[in-house]
Order: sequence, then C-alpha cells, then structure tokens
Amino acid sequence: MKKVLFVGLRALGDMVLTLPVLHAVRDSCPESQTDFIVESSLADLFREEPLVRRVIPLPRSNAFSSRTEYFRAYADFLLSLRRERYDIVFDLFSRGPRSRTIVWFSGATRRVGIADHTTWLDRWIYTDRVRFPNVLTQMYDQILHLTGRVGYLTDFPQPRMAVDEENIRKALALTGKSEDENNGYLVVFPGSGQKNKNWPVENWEKLIRSIRKAGIPVVVLGGPQDREPFENLKRSFGKEEDGVRWFLQSDLSVLKGILSLSRGAVGNDSGPLHMAQALGKKVVVLFGPGDHVSYRPFLGSFVRSGLFCSPCQSFVSWCPDNQCMKIIPVEKVLETMAQEGLLA
Repeated sequence: MKKVLFVGLRALGDMVLTLPVLHAVRDSCPESQTDFIVESSLADLFREEPLVRRVIPLPRSNAFSSRTEYFRAYADFLLSLRRERYDIVFDLFSRGPRSRTIVWFSGATRRVGIADHTTWLDRWIYTDRVRFPNVLTQMYDQILHLTGRVGYLTDFPQPRMAVDEENIRKALALTGKSEDENNGYLVVFPGSGQKNKNWPVENWEKLIRSIRKAGIPVVVLGGPQDREPFENLKRSFGKEEDGVRWFLQSDLSVLKGILSLSRGAVGNDSGPLHMAQALGKKVVVLFGPGDHVSYRPFLGSFVRSGLFCSPCQSFVSWCPDNQCMKIIPVEKVLETMAQEGLLA
C-alpha cells in the first residue's frame, strides 16, 4: 500500500499525538507516500514534518466570502482526494460526519476507522473498523494500534517533532537573544484555551517567583485564546522583572523553536505541553477537567487535585467553579518540577 492518507481533524494536542503513525508507515513501508488532512491552522506545522509528502488543509466556511464559494472549494477538495487514488485511508478519530464523508469519498481500497461509535453507515464507509483493547489507555498508543492492525509498526511509539534552523531562527528573532544568552529558560503556559482548565493567576505568580528564586529564567507564553490569563498574570508582576519574559503570539513554528531551546515546560493541560514533549522536553502538566489517563505526559509528570467529579472534559464549559484546578497547591507543583529536574 504505497499511497497513504491520514485524516486528523483535531486541535494541536491531539494532532501531536498522531505523529508516531508517520514513523510506523515509514518503518514498515519505506516507499510509501504519506499525505495528511489537518485543520488549516496546523497545516504549516505538519508541512515541517519530513515524513509527510503533502499536507492538505481542510476547507472551512469562514475562509470564504460566500457559501457558494465554500461549497465549490469543498467539492474541488473532495474530487482532488478521489483523483489521488489512495491505497489506504485512516480516519484517526472517527468522530463526525465530516471525516466520514472524506474517508468514503476518497474511494480508497481500504478505509480504516474506529469502532467505538459505530453506526450502521460505518459498515459501509469503513472496510476496517478497529476496536481498542482496554489496556491501551494512552492516546498515542490507541492511534498506533489503529495503524498496527493493518501492518504498519514502529519501534519508536512516542511522538517526535522535527526541528530545523528556521524554527530556531524565528524563536531567537522573537526573544532577541542568542542561544547562549537564552540560558536554559523554563517555559510557563498560564492558559489552555478554556477558562475552566486554567490554574488561578495568583498561583502562577507564586510559582514563577519561586522559579526565579532558584535562579532559573522564565518565558511566559500564550496564544490568542490565552490573552486574558496571560495579561492578568503579566499585570500581577507590575513592572518588567529581570529574568521573566512575556510573549503572546500564535505562530506554531516560533513556538516550536522556543520550546526546543528551553529546559522544559509547566502549564495547564493543553496542546503546547504535548508539543514540548514531542521535542524531547520534560513537562509538568496541571490536570483538572481534562483526561489525565489518555493524555498523561509521556515525558514528565502531572499534578491534579483528584476531586470526585474530575475529569469532566465533556462538561467543562458547564462547571460553575473549577475547584479541581483551584485547589492544586503551588508547593505540590514545585515538588513535582523538582522531581523532574526542571529546577536544577
């Protein structure tokens, strides 16, 4: 099977965890050509992966001036997939009509999906429906099981991301310092994209001040959806403090460079923490509503309060008061960071 298509319509964290499938295809069938359908916001990030032949951004209606223009572009998108004559297509998450439509319309000889949300249509859409064994709790293990069932195997199961000179150049252009001047900073992510998954700002302030007392430089990062916790935390420090730098930006290529130059990261359960691990950096992740089993760190540790109602990922937006995050003690986070060698 020489032409392989992966359909991955998820956010950053989930998509980082799919990266082992690229190595599975390459290691099992070196002559294969691998294409990847992703959300447009992640297209540039996946284009930097050398094992991907072609990245195909999913058309979204908000990128077009009219619905007619959108439907025309979407039809062209589906027809272009059909023309590729893929040998096998993997629906990595199999969660909705959009990915099912893409898989079916590809016309691939084999169409592989997940069997945990089976509908009668799935018997027609997928030629192979895979059910995960209960023992496979971690997300990237489940994804690899999906490809392994049709013969794609690898000895390197953990996610790995490629870093090139351009990533480093962009990061240094933002920080304004050379690699030597950056001096092993620790990256802090006070946001997560969801308010109820965020640790309180006052706790982040205490944590950063404790990190600085250990003599370790700090870089605080946030994306467009993290503006509120980022700005609130920055205001709590008042004037600019020596050894603490602040960057609110959205370029994932820059983020990759910043993380690759760091000693590691600490933050709420979010995509950049998965990204840091895929770059070989240890992390400490704060879990509350999120699934600490499927998304637990593979390089580092996590801290959670263990309230009876968490995790509650599907209902996080309904939570009136995220106590599961608020009661995580600063001391416990510092202790875990020390155990991982992030404060040495």
